Amino acid sequence: MAAKKSVPTRTVLIIDVGTSSVKAALFDENGRTLRSADAPVTTSVPHPGWAEQDPALWWKATVAAVNGLAVDSLPIAITLTGSMQNVILLGREGTSLRPALLYSDARVSEAEMAALKAQLPKDFEKRIGNRAEPALCLFRLDWLLNNEADIMARVERVLFGAKDAMIHRMTGRAVVDPTCATTTGLLNLAARHWDATILAAIGMSPAILPDILDADALAGPLLPEPAAALGLVPGIPVYVGAGDGGATAWGTSSERHDQPHAYLGTTGWIAATMPYSVAKPPRDAYTLAAPVGTDVIVISPFLAAGLAIDWFAGVAGRSVAELYAAAEKHDASPPGALFLPYLIGERAPFSDRAVRGAFLGLDREHASDTLAYAVLEGLAHAIRDNLDALPIPPKSIALAGGVAGSLTVAHLIADVTGARVTVPSASRIVTAYGAFRIIAPIIGLAPKGAAAKAAATTKTKAKTSRKTSAVASDETVVAPRPERAQRAARRFAAYRQAAGQARALADALDPAL
Repeated sequence: MAAKKSVPTRTVLIIDVGTSSVKAALFDENGRTLRSADAPVTTSVPHPGWAEQDPALWWKATVAAVNGLAVDSLPIAITLTGSMQNVILLGREGTSLRPALLYSDARVSEAEMAALKAQLPKDFEKRIGNRAEPALCLFRLDWLLNNEADIMARVERVLFGAKDAMIHRMTGRAVVDPTCATTTGLLNLAARHWDATILAAIGMSPAILPDILDADALAGPLLPEPAAALGLVPGIPVYVGAGDGGATAWGTSSERHDQPHAYLGTTGWIAATMPYSVAKPPRDAYTLAAPVGTDVIVISPFLAAGLAIDWFAGVAGRSVAELYAAAEKHDASPPGALFLPYLIGERAPFSDRAVRGAFLGLDREHASDTLAYAVLEGLAHAIRDNLDALPIPPKSIALAGGVAGSLTVAHLIADVTGARVTVPSASRIVTAYGAFRIIAPIIGLAPKGAAAKAAATTKTKAKTSRKTSAVASDETVVAPRPERAQRAARRFAAYRQAAGQARALADALDPAL
């Protein structure tokens, strides 16, 4: 009797170009993670309030992460995700003319914003489906035109997503997905194309903008030179992928209209998917085009999540893992200290780049352990503050990102929001999983259990308990603790009051004044 031939495993390579690192993950055809690797990325701050990264370092980190996978089964496809709302300038040879301006870059002054707003169409916000706020790419593009005209004169292409810079390096094509394109201030959200009226108002040629393609569209084949650097073979199809906000929605199954998700990476956000007619943009939160289809994602982003705990770990001289463990020990008897996470200003639910963070209610008994708990609680308050900007009262919130690895955070979020919190076991790579889910139908894969899991999550009710209860082997559910409800409400009210006071004191505390 002849032995059965083994069928080679079909794999998909996902590259996630984040703010603090590039992560590479290899998924099998059923959506299981076979292996993952990452390489760090550093941010440069040439002047206070500025934030830049060199796309050449993104590529170096991408090469290191992919090679770190030690791929032994060539993937049938590659797709990407990553940070959005960056400004990346490419010259004639396709190389970067200067470091990329990140979404957190706050170099544009209020006077410069006002001057550009005067040139824009009166219905500008309706066209883009969002408020005219500083993080929109067009304001930083205008700053570059006014301050670095010599560089702008040599620009052949502008890209807006970190992953799009890597796609250009791998395929030679300039593309952007609809989610990332929305963050530029140049996209007509209802029509999903570059807005000719806005471009004409600011004197920008559409020829330098990337092609807007759905996240499941083919960008092109992997070229020989980048293939060699990545340890792969030329010709592997590379798909457009989605900006991190869109990919995370799919990774948490919150493309469904009844389950928002919260992301806690270096930065953070709370987001929900819904029809355009329900979102009714513009609103105070961002409204982004979904990576595929016609829905929109209403997303309220804040600037410091993992950034806050990383900062405190450096101040305390302890590892993040140690602080998570220390904070967990204090959950039974929470400290009184309150933390405002505005370390680099804030983006939502209010936009204020001058406001700064604070510890309140400090006591001489407080040590790094108790303050670590306060930092995590501050992130939970930030999520609740931004949740109120969404047009839905959720019963369940899916939690993703590196900070989601601390179940103390999940408990605090459940307490302060009153919603059940679900935490995927692989929360750190859930954005990569979302990128996989987006292209799976296009390349003939059907992740086992994906649809069943979504249905089961909707039907399952978590028991009210101080313990976590597993709904499925790859997901943990944390329910609000009734005995903490009054404390959570009282402290959230204090958080909001303190935020207002911190904003009022911003000018008085500015070291430059």
